[in-house]
Amino acid sequence: MKILIIGCGLAGLSAAITAAKASNSVTVISPFPPERSQSVLAAGGINAALNTKGENDSFLQHCEDTMKAGCFIADEKAVLNLTKNAPEIISDLEHYGTVFSRDENGFPDMRYFGGQKKKRTVFSKAGIGKQLVSGLSGELRRYCCEGKINLITNCKFVKCIITNGVYRGVIAENTADGNLSYMPSDALIVACGGPGGLFGKTTGSSTSDGFAAASLFVSGVKMANLEMVQFHPTAIETAQKRMLISEAARGEGGRLFTIKDGKRWYFMEDWYGKNGNLMPRDIVSQCIYKVCVLMKSGINGQKFVGLDLTHLGEDVVHNRLKEITDTCMLYLGIDPAKDYIPVYPAVHYFMGGIYVDRCHRASIPGIYAAGECSCMYHGANRLGGNSTLSAIYGGKTAVINANADFENLEKNRISKSDSNAEKMAHEEIEALTKLTEASVSDKRSESPSWLIQDIQIAMNLYLGIIRTPESLNEGMRILSEMYLRKPVFRKCHVSDALGAINMQQLGKAFFESALARRESRGAHMRSDYPDTDDEHYKKTSVSSYKDGQIEVHFEEIGRLFCDSEA
Repeated sequence: MKILIIGCGLAGLSAAITAAKASNSVTVISPFPPERSQSVLAAGGINAALNTKGENDSFLQHCEDTMKAGCFIADEKAVLNLTKNAPEIISDLEHYGTVFSRDENGFPDMRYFGGQKKKRTVFSKAGIGKQLVSGLSGELRRYCCEGKINLITNCKFVKCIITNGVYRGVIAENTADGNLSYMPSDALIVACGGPGGLFGKTTGSSTSDGFAAASLFVSGVKMANLEMVQFHPTAIETAQKRMLISEAARGEGGRLFTIKDGKRWYFMEDWYGKNGNLMPRDIVSQCIYKVCVLMKSGINGQKFVGLDLTHLGEDVVHNRLKEITDTCMLYLGIDPAKDYIPVYPAVHYFMGGIYVDRCHRASIPGIYAAGECSCMYHGANRLGGNSTLSAIYGGKTAVINANADFENLEKNRISKSDSNAEKMAHEEIEALTKLTEASVSDKRSESPSWLIQDIQIAMNLYLGIIRTPESLNEGMRILSEMYLRKPVFRKCHVSDALGAINMQQLGKAFFESALARRESRGAHMRSDYPDTDDEHYKKTSVSSYKDGQIEVHFEEIGRLFCDSEA
């Protein structure tokens, strides 16, 4: 079986290794090598109920915490599969050479994380994302050396070829020379990361531009729960992006405060008790927004609150929280063992994405998705430490089920070949090259980056932590008018030009989803519908695109999920 994988972050690496072990023909395409994937930026840890801390932890409790944080709109059986397999994933990662911090008994050390009652977040003082990618990429390159995986960098996904409603292959672009080519395969595993490019300055990497997801959406792949955008409560501002201050800081005992009546006010502890700083991310972000924006009580009138670690001592701050110390010293010139960190929420993670079933199948046969680009496991709000886990587990699960489906083609309506696919691909390539034929002297021509920047401004202004009907409708209006511009692009990469066009439609789907969910749940907070409405909206929002129109409807949780165990 020929498997093509988009992306070489944690989900893509996991998928590729699993596929190679199953003796598939494996090709991985990515603009960059694994060491430049967004996964490297992962901070905090990876969750698993290892139960080595004497707390009587279990995968059932891990599942319970995940479901509760996600406000019960994730599929519980899928989450159970995830948490049940977590300890084995940690064992596999150790086998691949991943370096975890160790406790006094030699076990992988664990810490508390937001929304979790037990210590189950495995971490590395040297940076968990770097260690996870290092271990998995080392294993991937071993298979590359054995000729079992073909890793192609400087290669970007442009568009799917779909005939008779079934996936056949992709059009890809060589980012060095701009040449387009057709790459057929039996299955596509999408592991392209979240659409951070919609918002611009996030805690994520600029490599996660969202172009692949937008292209798939316009090609007919359904999306789900797009309104669920997670704002990480603690980030710092830099010129290029927002830098994450990991939840690990609060897991070790960090405290959030502002100044009220000349004194420090530890508002999370006042509102939620002694463990208030470790409330789920949606709640903490909304509380900081309330303090800084609604109450206008940010420190010294500024739009930030303080994160205090000074009471933890230099050993904890400089060693167990080394990543945070390095970030603060480099970007702020602050030693967090001696002074507070000024923090404010930033766009961090997308719980919504490609609508997949429990087997990670997308709505078009032959396409699978895993990691942040897919809508799975996290519901309305993701627990810290579950993203790294779900990416690795999801990539593995997608390949296992792609293989199972390929062995039973008739049941899944997938024929072995289609003679029209290659002809269609060449016609698409010819049409795509015309996107960037405008001359520099053409006054109508523009750069795709200008269009993307306008989209980012609209998304940040009108799809924030608290949503109002006025802001959502205004965002929709701006993106709709932007699409009517019918831009003409000067010479540039086809992937950038097509991405700029498709991102307008994906952005509109975000607004449409937020307008359709008339309640507040998790990361989705509506000022006009402040209550949670289980009767009508304890469901999955599903967005589809056809003939230029976006439709959003709600489906029962698990409606499209497969019956077999993932």
